[in-house]
Amino acid sequence: MTLAAGAFDLAQEDIAAVDVPATSPESMQLAGMLALSHSLVAAADSRPANVEAALEHAAELAARTGEGTAYGLGFGPTNVGLWRMEAVLEIGDYDRAAALAENLNPDAHPYRSRQSAYWRDYGRALSQLRRRYDVTYWPSSHSPAVARELRGMAYRAGLDV
Repeated sequence: MTLAAGAFDLAQEDIAAVDVPATSPESMQLAGMLALSHSLVAAADSRPANVEAALEHAAELAARTGEGTAYGLGFGPTNVGLWRMEAVLEIGDYDRAAALAENLNPDAHPYRSRQSAYWRDYGRALSQLRRRYDVTYWPSSHSPAVARELRGMAYRAGLDV
């Protein structure tokens, strides 16, 4: 067993050892964040079936809780979408990450740190898609000001715009 594999096993065991009863909106948000953590560990360990199962569980909980701020976690449908983007990026599915980003509104998340994670991950996906698409592949659902900002970021990153 490699050190990395051992670390994934330990993380998986730690997550699996926690049982949060979903009996209140707050505990459902905590259980949802635990499921999201499980999804990212599974993605890093190349277990896509476990990724999807954990994300679906989190999505079901988020549908019941709505956007929340219990324990400062910011769990809700938007956060599930953000973690889904991060998980599919981890497994290398850049097309899906970009498609997910186009259907998310990061401003719906209560915390700026997660809003910025959206732009970071969307940029990661687009930078990989750049190899296959023209750089005009900017989201049409966002305002021209946002597209201008993204082009500026791409220019500063050394991409042809």
